[in-house]
Amino acid sequence: MIEWPRAEMRHALDDFIERRMQALAIPGVALAVIDDGRIVYEKGYGTADGDQKVTPNTLFEVGGIGLSIEAYAAMLLVRERKMSLDVPLSDYLQTPWLPDQDASRSITLRQVLAHRSGLSDWVRLGIRSVDFKPGTDFQYSGMGYVYLAHVMSEIEGVPFDRLMRQKIFQPLGMLSSGYVIPEALLDEVARGHHALWVPILTFAGPTVAIFVVLALVTLIVVRFGFRRLKLEPFDLVPAAIIAPLSTSLLVYYLLGGWALLFCLGYFIAWLAGIGIAVATAQYLRFIFDRGWSDGVVSRGVRRGSFSPFLFGIVFLASLLFMTWQVPLPARDGDDFNAALSLRSSAHDLGLFVTGFVDGALVGMPLRASMIEGRMPVGETRNDKFGWGLGFGTRERENSLTLWQTSANIGLRGIMVIEPARRAGVVVLTNSDKGKVLMQEVAGHVLGPEEPWRLP
Repeated sequence: MIEWPRAEMRHALDDFIERRMQALAIPGVALAVIDDGRIVYEKGYGTADGDQKVTPNTLFEVGGIGLSIEAYAAMLLVRERKMSLDVPLSDYLQTPWLPDQDASRSITLRQVLAHRSGLSDWVRLGIRSVDFKPGTDFQYSGMGYVYLAHVMSEIEGVPFDRLMRQKIFQPLGMLSSGYVIPEALLDEVARGHHALWVPILTFAGPTVAIFVVLALVTLIVVRFGFRRLKLEPFDLVPAAIIAPLSTSLLVYYLLGGWALLFCLGYFIAWLAGIGIAVATAQYLRFIFDRGWSDGVVSRGVRRGSFSPFLFGIVFLASLLFMTWQVPLPARDGDDFNAALSLRSSAHDLGLFVTGFVDGALVGMPLRASMIEGRMPVGETRNDKFGWGLGFGTRERENSLTLWQTSANIGLRGIMVIEPARRAGVVVLTNSDKGKVLMQEVAGHVLGPEEPWRLP
């Protein structure tokens, strides 16, 4: 589409995106198309939260896309001779950040940018362990970029968010972007959406698994410790208490406090809904079974016993609602994480693409080195995939594109750059189902014969 007449491209994109949003139940989408080094089309579709319309300037949590922008900022420090690609990052620190001293003395900027540092992607847990010898393998690592953000902040002597505003966002005109934003702007951030089954299963799955394990342990203790053949319901009370508490701690440490409240809230609401529906159905069953006497329900008639069949019907009926899209809680404005917390817009990211294709700030030689230093990580029938210094790469016979995605819970986005044509596309969505749409749009925009796809 990028080579089509502009009016025809805009009409086709509008028709396609609106149709696919409805089919996939995606609340909101923001788009920016870049050609010949400038934004040629940008638009918002649908809603960000409630009745708030999406515009090209609507803020989204863009998570992983921020890694590519951080890599570009690191290359700027290389140009300013404040960092070097092949000097251990620990050389810039007064106090070591990694507990593994051998790894600390060997992990370089080049390795972090190319995801070859050996650090994990357990960003929310803050795990700083190294899984393999740095430089010997590929493993996508948000923690590597958290480490890099700490080093860059130490070098410049300012918080990382301020560093990025001064070095990248303000010079490129990305005035809405930030890793930390004022609380007053939180209402302007698009709210992520998830299928209802995700928060419920996130809490119910571990709870059931832990309960089953504890129930088996209880059975063994009762049978061999107390020498009782029969397990009484009261024996399972500790398991019933420990299981949800353990799950709460697990979700908190893996996903954070807001995610815990989100998952627990929907889980409790689901259980309450089932309970109310079962109670209502049981009451109606009692009425219709016993009938009416002189317009009043007969007294002194024993109520029917609980029906497992009725409960099963209500439970199965509740599963029909599990695909409903439900809104996620917003991330706190001061909840900083270099690998997760960047809030940006399609317009701002479009400006970054325009700056990148021209080598703004860092210069063309260093920009080229971000691509030329790529290492292979996979291959399909038509495509070779690799990872450069800050970007995933995808090669075909006559084209090379750079890409980075964001995959925060309930939010999906992609940024694709084609340096040879000085072109690119940014697609941001506030639903997990946006993973499908964003690649479809990238394929239609950049083409050519076979759509652009990630493996």
